[in-house]
Amino acid sequence: MDCGIGEIVNDTKSPVRTVSALAVPPPGASAVTSGRSGERAALSWQNFEDPSGHGTLQFARVAWLGIARIRASAHRVVNDPRLLDGSPGSDVHVVLQVSGSSVLEQTGHVLTLEPGGWAAPRVDHPYAIISRERTERLILSIGREHLAAEFTSTPWASRTFFAASGTGRLFFSTAVCLADELPYIRSGQARALADQLVALLRIALEYEHYSGTAEQSDLRHETAHRYIATHLRDPHLTVERIAAALGWSRRTLARVFVPHGETLMDYVYQQRLEGARRDLLNPMLEARSLVDIARSWGFVNYTHFADRFRGHFGVTATTVRRREKAARAVASQDGSRCA
Repeated sequence: MDCGIGEIVNDTKSPVRTVSALAVPPPGASAVTSGRSGERAALSWQNFEDPSGHGTLQFARVAWLGIARIRASAHRVVNDPRLLDGSPGSDVHVVLQVSGSSVLEQTGHVLTLEPGGWAAPRVDHPYAIISRERTERLILSIGREHLAAEFTSTPWASRTFFAASGTGRLFFSTAVCLADELPYIRSGQARALADQLVALLRIALEYEHYSGTAEQSDLRHETAHRYIATHLRDPHLTVERIAAALGWSRRTLARVFVPHGETLMDYVYQQRLEGARRDLLNPMLEARSLVDIARSWGFVNYTHFADRFRGHFGVTATTVRRREKAARAVASQDGSRCA
């Protein structure tokens, strides 16, 4: 069957497997679920299982709407909407990240897709999606005539959308539910369901157009915070390294912190200093030198640490430790008298 979405290709030279968009079933893959076709092939689907056990790929056609579902370990997706039926830019792809994290690359733009995130790559250029972990993803293939106005009037291709709430969540969850329920849907219902799903997509895009990117910025801020918290003690943690790991440009990463009145590295140093202060107050770490504590929180140069510590807390690290030690001694003496 021809669903116009993808083909699994073995790439033994690369640590990730490649999935590319060609309108043929995967070579060497075995069908594990037979398809069902209604009148005029209004509804059809088929599942293919990777012989090596790395994952499964489902092709489906719901009237004029194409759906691909990928469940796989580390892999790379290469799709080209221009090749689907021979017409340049004929189909719009909408990529929905169900689980795991992926990076979408197209014409120099890099987007990070977290669970609940979705994006619409440009229809006139191929794009790649890289996943370094096990993920699940849907790719909707929509005839351009159904969304032409929306996708030519607004630069959607450079944005990531999030299904946290509202119309975006309704569209996302409906798309996933439709993919789940394919075996139980009648062929006569296919066109109506395709129309309704794309109507929800239009509503979600209109909402994004008028509401701006506040929700997107908040989620990016949370994503950056999580990455920084995990790598806070790494002395090589830099703006460039964080941006590369998250799949963002340096400019995008900097903009995430602007609404919060701080720069990214100011936030990093603040978190490191708070961690160092907690260690200075911890009686279990009293034997550790100030230099060791500073280095454990990513400060290679102790003078740099000492200056920043004094500037942030208004006292030196030595003073903090001395005061805490004195306070513990007084508390111990008071306890002895009471006894």
